[in-house]
Amino acid sequence: MKWFEIMGVAGLGLALVGASVQADEAPDWQDGVLAGAADLLEPNYIYEDRANQLGDFLREDPARYASIADKDAFARAVTHDLYGMTSDAHLRLFYRPENPEDEPNEAGRVSRCARGDIEHERLAGNVGYIRVPTFSSEDAYIAQIDAAFAAQNDADALVIDLRNNCGGGPRPVRQISTYLFDEVTHLASTEMRDQPVRERWTFEDVPGPRFPDRPVLVLTNDSTFSAAESFTFGLKVTGRALTVGEGTGGGGHFGSVQRISEDFTLFVPVGRTFDPRTGQGWEAEGIQPDIPAASDDALDVALAYLATL
Repeated sequence: MKWFEIMGVAGLGLALVGASVQADEAPDWQDGVLAGAADLLEPNYIYEDRANQLGDFLREDPARYASIADKDAFARAVTHDLYGMTSDAHLRLFYRPENPEDEPNEAGRVSRCARGDIEHERLAGNVGYIRVPTFSSEDAYIAQIDAAFAAQNDADALVIDLRNNCGGGPRPVRQISTYLFDEVTHLASTEMRDQPVRERWTFEDVPGPRFPDRPVLVLTNDSTFSAAESFTFGLKVTGRALTVGEGTGGGGHFGSVQRISEDFTLFVPVGRTFDPRTGQGWEAEGIQPDIPAASDDALDVALAYLATL
């Protein structure tokens, strides 16, 4: 079960409670939150028709969630209803007044989202293993990527572990991808509302030797999300890597967290990533593995597969 499905079950119960025990007026702290969310979505959400539907829904009943006294429960109930209208795993309302999240997936299921530094080691069969827990765009993290690839340069095959990687920014997507091709390569394309399509390519240069022609396996599970999915998708549609594990979380849209009030923020999806050859992305459906395996077994299954090559 994906994180938004887990959250949705809880949110549904809260929404039903709110519907059956409706108060006359919403708590003061709810004032303006729904309308503020509508103000952000109507001009910015990737699909204009859905944006207008969301705006109408949020504005039509300011007391819709009046019976919900807990701010986090309120945010989850609103998110559940927005997801029900869009199946958009990024579209989320947050109650995080002290520490607004940059990535909605991390705020949604902290216990399943990995954090920390990149890890790498040499496994049996001369297989290089690189675990990438998040896709931070900080210079220090990019340097860790470079160091990991330098250390595994003479490996016969490579396993990149993205299990529980809940995303981040596009820079690491392009940096890691560049190591896996011997020439500049078109990975995917992106589009935003009322703007021309943009192409996402690998970088022209990386500081270390590349890994263009040896087998690459990417480990995924249902907590592989957003930018981690974008990386996986680019390698999959170009035929550069096989995926092993579980289907990913289905976060094919991108955007940013916008503040509504002192207490509430909203992640507003403004664009999508897709395969320019087919026009298809992975929003809601996730990226299905080439070699299915339970998350905990994915590395062993990957190594067993590589041993047959």
